[in-house]
Amino acid sequence: MRKKRSGLYPVAAALVILGLAGCGTRDAMQKEIELLTPVEAVVDIETVMYRDLYTMTTRDAELAPYNEELSFEAGGRISKLYVELGSEVKAGDLLAEQEEEGVVNNAGNALNKYLSEKKVYMDTVKAAKRKLAANPGKEEKEWQELLIAQAEELWVMQEPQLWAAWEEARSKVGKSQIFAPCDGVITACLSEGTTVSAGQPVLALADTNRLYVTVGSYLSPADYSNYEEIYAIVNGKETEVTYIEELMEEEGLYTYYSAADYNGARMGDYVLVCMKSNYHDHVLSIPSKAIYRDSSGSYVYLLDGDIRVRRDVVTGYSSDVYVEILEGLQEGDRVYVKN
Repeated sequence: MRKKRSGLYPVAAALVILGLAGCGTRDAMQKEIELLTPVEAVVDIETVMYRDLYTMTTRDAELAPYNEELSFEAGGRISKLYVELGSEVKAGDLLAEQEEEGVVNNAGNALNKYLSEKKVYMDTVKAAKRKLAANPGKEEKEWQELLIAQAEELWVMQEPQLWAAWEEARSKVGKSQIFAPCDGVITACLSEGTTVSAGQPVLALADTNRLYVTVGSYLSPADYSNYEEIYAIVNGKETEVTYIEELMEEEGLYTYYSAADYNGARMGDYVLVCMKSNYHDHVLSIPSKAIYRDSSGSYVYLLDGDIRVRRDVVTGYSSDVYVEILEGLQEGDRVYVKN
């Protein structure tokens, strides 16, 4: 029994040694795998260098004409339309007419208002002067003089406004027509017989000679100022654009830009608007795909001669493509970029 038991000790020791050797081999293999697995996906080697980093935002747009809304100067009924949706017109063409009756009535009402208020003023003054002519007592005299002064003061305030309203209404008589202010295409119109108020849009005319880069969402002036640079890709070429605030009357609808060069593009063509923000000038950086991360932080695989070396790094600002390197690398280093 003792011989058999003593014979087991060498065997057990051998197994322990083999087990320990196996564990060591397994750990080494795992370490090898940990180092090699990420770089199996390497597709390129990039040089660490200084770059200008920024965030790029893009918006789909199209080359569209400016739509000008046309209206009558006074309210009334549309008596005649000479165009329809899609009609091509020339500058000066008669587009629509309105019944003149409403315009004439507005002018007559404004004149009657002026004359009525003037009569009230004059009657008040005449009545007071008649009473003063009868040599009233001191108290009555003071009262009548006060009435005259108040009436004259009120008329001095009212008269310019009443006269201006009459002049404006009168100027619209004989102008119950809408003419095309430019060449273009009718993009919207009301129907004959529709009653409209003064200034209400009756027609919309697309000015085909005034093309704009039009984005289907609103960018406020405050948000626009957050971008360091905005340009457009028009017909495959980069083009400088200018933000046109005066065309954007309603928030939430469109943003308009004029382009320095339309590069032969035509109405309806696709345009890509590119907006740069968060500029970081001349920072040490590498492609973001060169960065690996684990529980200990960020690291890269550095090419040191012919050897692949893991190097821990501290990163900063990250753009869409590149990452700023604060610590761990220097200009000229070469790193692996993964897929």
